[in-house]
Amino acid sequence: MKKLLLLLFTFSLTLTSVEAQRYLTEQFTKVNKTTTIYGTNYTVLAVPTTGRTLAQPLVADVYQPDADVETKRPMMIYVITGNFLPRVIPGLRNAASGVRKDSAAVEIANRFAKLGYVSAVIDYRLGWNPVSPSQEERTSTLINASYRGLQDVRTAIRFFKRNAATYNIDTTKIILWGQGTGGYITLAAASLDRYSEILTTKKPAAKFFLSNGNPMVIEQAPGFGYINGDVEAKFLGKVPPGVTAPAPGDTLCLPNHVANTSDFQLCVNVGGALGDISWYDNKSVPTLSIQCVHDPFAPYESAVLKVPVNATTELPVVEVQGSKFVQTFIDDSLTINKRFLGLKDANNPYKAAFTARNGGKYLTGLYPMFGDTVTDSSPYEFFDVQDTLTKFALTTNPRMSSTKARKYIDSMMIFVVPRACIALNLPCNSLVNSTEEVLNAYATKLLIAPNPAQSA
Repeated sequence: MKKLLLLLFTFSLTLTSVEAQRYLTEQFTKVNKTTTIYGTNYTVLAVPTTGRTLAQPLVADVYQPDADVETKRPMMIYVITGNFLPRVIPGLRNAASGVRKDSAAVEIANRFAKLGYVSAVIDYRLGWNPVSPSQEERTSTLINASYRGLQDVRTAIRFFKRNAATYNIDTTKIILWGQGTGGYITLAAASLDRYSEILTTKKPAAKFFLSNGNPMVIEQAPGFGYINGDVEAKFLGKVPPGVTAPAPGDTLCLPNHVANTSDFQLCVNVGGALGDISWYDNKSVPTLSIQCVHDPFAPYESAVLKVPVNATTELPVVEVQGSKFVQTFIDDSLTINKRFLGLKDANNPYKAAFTARNGGKYLTGLYPMFGDTVTDSSPYEFFDVQDTLTKFALTTNPRMSSTKARKYIDSMMIFVVPRACIALNLPCNSLVNSTEEVLNAYATKLLIAPNPAQSA
């Protein structure tokens, strides 16, 4: 009896410590939101109508726990989805998401703030031509949009490092979380550290070259200087002579906060894909991916990205590598995710489910999600059903609701938060590494959705 009481007492202490553990469970009930401009750069959105690039403020919504006395807090920067296009383009696009106030972005930012983090939801420059009759132009405009997005998220990281005292940020503990298009950007930020890597792709080779032999993105030209700017956005980039649009001399890259670094410690990709697998090496950032296995909008393995024009037509763009391909490569060929191997999750319900979804292989950084239908690619999203812009979104998420979405967000947090403790070496690190009961208890809210093949 005494042994049983001792075991019960020990388990009770363990659960109590988990419940009280900052960064592992919610500590705050109220969150304060402010809006700031994290930089300025030049957008190409107006080029089709004016022929010129225009200066654009880059904006972030910052979420902080109310009445928090901690002066060095980890940070989560959330990069929104949106297909590198405005939410509304008459005759072309009416989207339910793609702005900083997206419900999923706001929900996740608030949850991290309640854990004790500083959270920021950021926008970035948009613009590409997904419906061009030329596949080469579709690919070229997309890689240029991705390059600008990469520059902008690195600008955001540097802004918050420069203003760390204002927001009480520990600049050595930063998560970059990207959803959809934002996932493409975060994967690039985690792996693409040299412009030359865009020119030396492997799957396939030379995918980002024009048919005339010129690169689709040009960092700088001999005798002229920077054109698109560098991958850090620390050098001024200008349109060279001889170009019709944008106009010669127009700015393409404006440097911001150049004295700070763009380093971060954990990449979270939700529903995005990687420009090329050759970008990842052992200097890359530890990476987690969450994606619906049957995602119709982003490859799960390695495949050509396609733009749905209507119910029967898709336009091919370029081959990219999806979540399973990326995370398999990381586990099989690199060491950057090895730190997660000590996670005491052997008996958790999600490990068995994830292994089954991956054909019997468990990957340390992959959450293979199932929506509740075969076309449900983002079951964690929710929006106002009265909004006329949601009509297309409801075709792929017909059972959308805030209750459903929050259950999926529960499971995403359960997957990411303990791994963030490890990657950022937070105080909760010792708990998630040494106490199996912690994750077993923490995983009780995990949503194991049914196989969509069994759903209507």
